[in-house]
Amino acid sequence: MNSVEVKTLIEEPEITLLKLRGDIGLDRIPQISALVDEYYGKGALHWAVDLSDVNFLSSPAVGAIMGLRSRVVSRLGSISLFAANPRLSEKLTLMGVNFAIPSFRNLEACLAHFRWEYKGASRELNLILPAKTAVVPPTRQLVVGLLRSKGYGKKDAFIMESIVDELANNAIEHGKPVDGIFGLNLKFDKSKMSLTVTNRCEELSEEAQKALIEKYEHPKVNPESVRGRGIVLVKKLSNKMTFCVEPQRVEVSVVRIREGK
Repeated sequence: MNSVEVKTLIEEPEITLLKLRGDIGLDRIPQISALVDEYYGKGALHWAVDLSDVNFLSSPAVGAIMGLRSRVVSRLGSISLFAANPRLSEKLTLMGVNFAIPSFRNLEACLAHFRWEYKGASRELNLILPAKTAVVPPTRQLVVGLLRSKGYGKKDAFIMESIVDELANNAIEHGKPVDGIFGLNLKFDKSKMSLTVTNRCEELSEEAQKALIEKYEHPKVNPESVRGRGIVLVKKLSNKMTFCVEPQRVEVSVVRIREGK
């Protein structure tokens, strides 16, 4: 079995897999370089290095991988490592490789990272929650944790946390769900976040529907009241707010464009 193998991934044809096996010393560098040059010359810009069967990785081999990184990054490509054993992972960390090249536990995690960073993949959270105010704080924290784990900055996460708080409480207190639950859907990618909160309610008359539509279209703040500011705040914080008012169902959706870290 070859100690160095290069091939295109079936699961993600844009990624070229560099598979290393056994002890990768100085004697393997010419083979690695030749294969890398061949595929790079054909346009291979995104690479995943499989270290699952590597016992030893020499400094020159690490240097060859870092050299490949420099080449692909200069052309907006990428490189990742995955499945290094604990001892090898520790060595790479001590060498500072982790600061330049992301490392993952397996190929699936590596692919998820690639799809998020380079193919516009999104993440989605769907929840059916009891219509009780006690569920709102942990839901806010969950949303913040998800956004921060995917690189969203504190400001973006705080803004979405505020929107979650207002819309969830609005669904619970004013929506008065007849079935005792409400739905929350969060979808986000690298550029934007969207949140939809839905609840079923007692049948609304035409007049009540019109009043609710007016509330969402032209939210107002009563200066003599400490309440009623939620929709005004949501509209101010979001880039887009839409709603659907039906006789027994109310849905509010917002989109917030990511500002940065």
